[in-house]
Amino acid sequence: MKKGDIVYCINESSFSDHIIKRKSYVVQDIKSDLLRVFDTRKKLVWLPEYCFTKEEIPDIKSIIIDDEIIDNYNDYIEVTIEFSDEVKRWTSFITINKLNNLFNRFRDYVLGNELIIVKEVNETIIKRTIIELDKQDQLYEMTKKL
Repeated sequence: MKKGDIVYCINESSFSDHIIKRKSYVVQDIKSDLLRVFDTRKKLVWLPEYCFTKEEIPDIKSIIIDDEIIDNYNDYIEVTIEFSDEVKRWTSFITINKLNNLFNRFRDYVLGNELIIVKEVNETIIKRTIIELDKQDQLYEMTKKL
């Protein structure tokens, strides 16, 4: 990246007071692996380069809970996420109780890719978790492309 480039926030991480996921910023200066940009309050700040990309990234278009939630504290739910570029990704939510039951049943191990472990599962928790993973640039890592 170089001075004058337009970059897009991909990772708010601990800088959510300064930058917003998907918003564009103009690089004012560069030092080592830091970029200087005007933040959301129009103040110049130095932020890590890993928070940005030169490519515009798609918005989350929808979060679809694929299964009926039967027991908020003992369930396994699959979720589909669709983005504005029409890409769909998939993940699973499992409660701690359900996971414990699987360990008790199968003893030594439980396999699970793209598995998010929660204490309780409901629509609010699912959506909040997906949004938070997205803000931390971990959503693609925790989901699988359909």
